Amino acid sequence: MSESRFIKYIEGKSIIHNLDPRAKIIFVFSILFSLTISPSLILIIPLLIISFLFYLLAKLPLKKTITTWKFVLIIVVVLSMLNLLTLSILYKHGGNIIFEFSWFVITDEIIQRAIFPVMKLLSLAIVTITLIFTTPPKLYAPALGQMHVPYKPAYIIQLAFRYIPEYILEMRKTLEAQMARGFKPKGGKNPLAKILSIIPLIVPVTISAALSIYDIADAMELRGFGEKKNHTWYRKLDFNRKDIFLIILSIFIVLIYILSYFYFRFLF
Repeated sequence: MSESRFIKYIEGKSIIHNLDPRAKIIFVFSILFSLTISPSLILIIPLLIISFLFYLLAKLPLKKTITTWKFVLIIVVVLSMLNLLTLSILYKHGGNIIFEFSWFVITDEIIQRAIFPVMKLLSLAIVTITLIFTTPPKLYAPALGQMHVPYKPAYIIQLAFRYIPEYILEMRKTLEAQMARGFKPKGGKNPLAKILSIIPLIVPVTISAALSIYDIADAMELRGFGEKKNHTWYRKLDFNRKDIFLIILSIFIVLIYILSYFYFRFLF
């Protein structure tokens, strides 16, 4: 059985792997904030380039990330087409006509409006995927805890990052076991039809995952988790020069985009 690498930590020794998780989380949130307030497509392009450079510095092997990228690209393409179709129906004024068939009209302004949210989504996906691929799941709770996030939400986030890949792996095991018994997903080369055909398998896998979560909750409760308000961390994280540089870069990006936001708002 092939090993699942869907949204899962990949060991490595790149500069991004060695960064403190807190610095990477701050960087991701700076990109998210800048994308949120960006009023123009011109301002999204630098963020997309920065996100892509962040991914390249991680030196992640393509064969271990290809499954995730296929999923992300499918989501981006589907959302792009839906966005373009919606805008072409609801927003028919403005811009030069590029394509027209009956009531279906596409202008250059509609394309620009359709690309705008897609580029935001792609930029955010790149930095988020890089964070997940380069950060061991066991470091999320200590990192968030040392960022003064209450330890219960910190553990919830860590368990979520740990169990999403486990759930997908369990889903694959169940599907392969059913295929060994003669089950064949319908739909041929249609990915949507294939997904719909395996929906009945989601129920038993979800029940199995829920039972394993109950086991972990019982084990944590037996060890006294949640009894005390204050919590100490076994793993102590320390910033180095590269972490501080990334944090300063994150603050700089946020300041630039705040100034750009007010500049575009008062200019136009």
